[in-house]
Amino acid sequence: MERHDPARRRAVLVICDGHRDDFLRPETCPAIHALAGRSRRFLAHRAIFPSATRASSASIATGCWPARHGLHGNTMGLPDGGDGYRVHDVGDPAFVAALRAAKGRTLAVPTLAERLADHGGAVIASNVSPGAAYFQDPDHFGHVVHRAGSYGPGGRPLGPDEAPAVAHDGTGDEALAAWFADEVLLHRRPRLGVLWLANPDLAMHADELGSPTHLAGIAAADRCVARVEAAVEALRAEGEDVLLLVGSDHGQETVIGRVAVADRLVEAGLKESADSTDVVVAPQGGSGFVYVAPRAAGRIAAIAAFLDAQPYIAEVFRGSALLPLGQAPEGGLALAFAMARDEAPNPFGVPGRIVLCVSDDKPGKAEGAGSHGGLGRFERHPFLIGNGGGFAPGTVETGTTRLVDIAPTILRFLGLPRGGMDGLALPQS
Repeated sequence: MERHDPARRRAVLVICDGHRDDFLRPETCPAIHALAGRSRRFLAHRAIFPSATRASSASIATGCWPARHGLHGNTMGLPDGGDGYRVHDVGDPAFVAALRAAKGRTLAVPTLAERLADHGGAVIASNVSPGAAYFQDPDHFGHVVHRAGSYGPGGRPLGPDEAPAVAHDGTGDEALAAWFADEVLLHRRPRLGVLWLANPDLAMHADELGSPTHLAGIAAADRCVARVEAAVEALRAEGEDVLLLVGSDHGQETVIGRVAVADRLVEAGLKESADSTDVVVAPQGGSGFVYVAPRAAGRIAAIAAFLDAQPYIAEVFRGSALLPLGQAPEGGLALAFAMARDEAPNPFGVPGRIVLCVSDDKPGKAEGAGSHGGLGRFERHPFLIGNGGGFAPGTVETGTTRLVDIAPTILRFLGLPRGGMDGLALPQS
């Protein structure tokens, strides 16, 4: 195959959910580490805010910050039908319809699946939450395979002969990776194939960072990447021109406390009641968003001052101060805050600790386990590797790169327009 023919190129993206960059070591993930040595590794790769999978999925799919695509985080406030807001779980399969009903649309910008609908198509196989999976392609331009329901173009449900339903664990990851490598890459051959693994994020939420459980999750993801890389090399041996990107969406840090911030606002007289719609808090793990109804707008300054004075909160962002975070003061979103954190080690010597914003509906992970969603240095440092597609092998990039740079990089390689994106195509050498 001639490299100057972009119409015959293919891109493959593998996301190992929650994989911290500092755990990309030969003893923990030998296949990924070896791949990095043969590829271009991006040493200063950065997550979005919040470092939460569902909004990260939308940012990877669109090349845009949440301020542009409109999916704020793992939870999100939507109008309740009156003069107020309710918090919705973006991971719920029903959330796509709820967002469309509230805003008349899903994402405000096109996804890779939409851009590729007439250019060879996209197949996304995901083993994370339904929301994270479906916001890769919420309007059904390509194929999305997920245990909660799989869909083809136009929203056609896919039967078991077309899409597997795997367990939400390491074994499920490996089964999905095998299907993705054999059926999607070697047989169907779409222009874009995306595999999103549940691990090591799932293992990090379940136990201490650095524990045998965590390391087993990394090992499971490593075996999946090896399976996909083997399929990519088989395609290349046939003359295919394939870009392989392997990375993660965020890291994790150790939970050292949990605070129900909305309850604190009620106690301070800044929110009417626990279930009131005047002021609502959308927990994001290590951060939170405050949505304020018009009737309560006069309280925004007092809410910001109250939050800023609390020892369990590190930073408060109001109005236009949201913009540098990649968020925007729209749709009732008045404030964001990052929870307290430090870089002390856990019992396994893994640095980085965070306090979580929680609620009755989102109780958060147990103290001592891993979580994310805030501004901790380690949770905001995913990894990224570019192999083939013009990336100089055996090189490193020390400049800052972002999740939003992935989509334009894929489109550059495929020879397709990438206008309207916040991200930039990644430097190749």
